[in-house]
Amino acid sequence: MSMDNQAFAQCLSALPENPTATDYRGAASALLPYIEANVPPMGEGQSLSRLRFLTGVAHRDLGLARLIEGHLDATQILREAGCPAESGKLYGIWASGGPADTTDMTGGAEGEHGSARLTGAKPFCSGSDIVDRALIYVYPAEQLLDVDMRGAGSRERLRFEAGEWRSAAFAETHTWTVRFEDFPVTEENHVGGPQWYFHRPGFCLGALAPAACWAGGAMGLVDAVRQRKLKDGHARAHLGAMVSSVCSMNAMLRWGADQIDADPNNTSGTLFPSALLVRHHIERACTETLDRFGRTLGPRPFAFEEANARRIAELTLYIRQCHAERDLEEVGGYLEKHPQFCSSSQFPILPGK
Repeated sequence: MSMDNQAFAQCLSALPENPTATDYRGAASALLPYIEANVPPMGEGQSLSRLRFLTGVAHRDLGLARLIEGHLDATQILREAGCPAESGKLYGIWASGGPADTTDMTGGAEGEHGSARLTGAKPFCSGSDIVDRALIYVYPAEQLLDVDMRGAGSRERLRFEAGEWRSAAFAETHTWTVRFEDFPVTEENHVGGPQWYFHRPGFCLGALAPAACWAGGAMGLVDAVRQRKLKDGHARAHLGAMVSSVCSMNAMLRWGADQIDADPNNTSGTLFPSALLVRHHIERACTETLDRFGRTLGPRPFAFEEANARRIAELTLYIRQCHAERDLEEVGGYLEKHPQFCSSSQFPILPGK
């Protein structure tokens, strides 16, 4: 059963100002019919509509947007792999690596049906005990797995380690470490082959989704300023600058979506550097918005306004998903090999040139 836009708005408005994990689970599950009926996939001509949906969710609540963004990324990946997602199930995508990631597949020859076991700890698992299913990248095996987190016998082979997450920001999204203890894995759990996750053309398509969420979070702060009677010209100047940032973020999301829809298979090889440019621009705009918000309103929203204080903390944390100068270095390296990328020749000055 589909859900119209009014019902979508009502679903968002029903979320409490200070949601718990249970609230997030309920809101995300309630949104699934709308998502399945109305949110288009990336790269099929309506990518901007998908990004605007995420921006709208993030404008209401960044924690919910974080969970919904993971669900959309996971179901897009399954679509690309030819493995349709289960209707009505909330998905997550857990691909973070690093020293804290000790997950591995053990217990027999690879590919032997029923012999493999998933063991070890996976950090940064957003919605760890909230989602129904999770796509998990196992780095030693270079394999993406689709795991049922609520199946018969699943919970007795899982342990959720909440203690490492010390920030109040996103605390109720339960972004915990998940430890797998001889979790059974068969070939039916495999999504694509080894290394497919990173090498697929669609890897670039999901890069804009977090940026859309960052933009929505910043827009929420700007609207909080717009709703107040400003004291002086300095405050009005800051508001003007913040609204300018909102316009530029919207323009960059549109540009990024246009690049994807024009070349969904990344035959040009430009989608990833394009996405990095969009992410960089929006991260900078969000950083400026956070700064100007405080310069406009002073300490009161940080100290006495729970919703704004939480949004500030969560947006500050969320934009750190951007890899900052490392991303810019990658763009610069691409430009060395492809000097025409985003050059003046692609943005002609004279009509018809």
